[in-house]
Amino acid sequence: MTASVGVYCRISEDIEGRGLGVKRQESDARALAKLRRWQVVEVFVDNDLSAYKPKVVRPDFERLLDSLAAGALDGVVVYDLDRFARKPVDLERAIRIFDDRDGLVFATVQGDIDLSSSDGRTMARIMVAFANKSSMDTSRRVKRKHLELARSGVPVGGNRPFGWLPDRRTLDLRETELLRQAASDVLAGVGLHTICRRWNEAGVRTTVGNLWQHTVLKQTLISPRLAGFRVYQRDIARHEDGSPVTGLFEPVLEESVWRAVRDVLTDPARATSPPHDGKRKYLLAGLVRCGGCSSLMWGMANNKYNTFTYTCKPPTAAGCGKCAITGPRTDELISELVIRYLADRRVKRTGPQWTGERDLERVTKQIQELMEAYTSGEMGRETVFPAVAKLETEAKRLRGERTEVLRRQAVGRRQPTNVAKEWPEMDVDRRRAIIASVLQSVVIKPAERKGGRYNPERLEPVWR
Repeated sequence: MTASVGVYCRISEDIEGRGLGVKRQESDARALAKLRRWQVVEVFVDNDLSAYKPKVVRPDFERLLDSLAAGALDGVVVYDLDRFARKPVDLERAIRIFDDRDGLVFATVQGDIDLSSSDGRTMARIMVAFANKSSMDTSRRVKRKHLELARSGVPVGGNRPFGWLPDRRTLDLRETELLRQAASDVLAGVGLHTICRRWNEAGVRTTVGNLWQHTVLKQTLISPRLAGFRVYQRDIARHEDGSPVTGLFEPVLEESVWRAVRDVLTDPARATSPPHDGKRKYLLAGLVRCGGCSSLMWGMANNKYNTFTYTCKPPTAAGCGKCAITGPRTDELISELVIRYLADRRVKRTGPQWTGERDLERVTKQIQELMEAYTSGEMGRETVFPAVAKLETEAKRLRGERTEVLRRQAVGRRQPTNVAKEWPEMDVDRRRAIIASVLQSVVIKPAERKGGRYNPERLEPVWR
């Protein structure tokens, strides 16, 4: 009886992206199957996928094992055993299937391996063990090489990073300006979705030609590369003494600005599900507070009447649920109030200055010295860790102050000369950034009775 077999092809790295390696494997495997008079009923391909890396899932390898276990195949043909398995655990999964089903066949172009016999399995286990060790040795050498390159500050290959020319060292002036503007926008309160939408509409694309997504933009803006640091495993590369590695390329942002942007974008309190079109729905969301319980209020749409309200969160969400106010009228009044406020004052475009840099450097150095003392055995954990915890709290406070100052500077630099005239043309993010620059919050006092007329006196602005 002719065996119905599956051909499995895999290559770890397809540099050209054309799948030529797996095609050659398939051709040779089909020739072997024809020689054995087996019928190839399906080809399983995992192109550009490692069989060694623990987190890599090979979809077609999983389908192949499922087909074998279900009886849809009578065996497997592969180019070489290490194309099939490089981890002993994967080989054992296949052996269990051969245990459960008599008569299964297995063949490789490079030499016969009979997984249905004891000798064949022993040989397969030895070969996979050696292949696994080879992968481990290669991985160790590659990691060491990349670490050495990182510590030298040399930029390496891969896709061209946005903001630099193909040499990865010289700044691309147009893209650099976009990144600096994006950093300023983030500090001013503009959402990533809004920035992506603007860039996409203007024809700006990623370095591989794709539309911008907020997750891609976020990773770009929090990358240490923007501040001139060499990146290793998505973080700042460090020398053996723990000091950061400066890259052999021009930075896009000042380190303080980059750190402030990173703090904003990685803040756990930051909204995790903004509008999919990048347009904020409610102008005062995150600014209006309940006058009864002080919790932040959220916007709730009323589609029936094409309006919305700001309402206090229910007790299950740490609110009282007893305060609400009409949204459009509240937005209108607060906007008018802020426009009048700015019209009566000359805005300082430089914004406030931060004077805590030396304090932050001192605290950071103290933390490093304490940890070095603990590592060398000069001081015990009972002394070091409580002191480090206090210093880290102080460092966090100082970084927060720096971020707030830089944020207000960004808003000040972008303040329009005629707010009243330009307000109607601004998007919601821009308006909100201006409001947040002068208002800390808007307290909504509870209504005396439900269903009454709108009462502006319920609004209590808290100025900065």
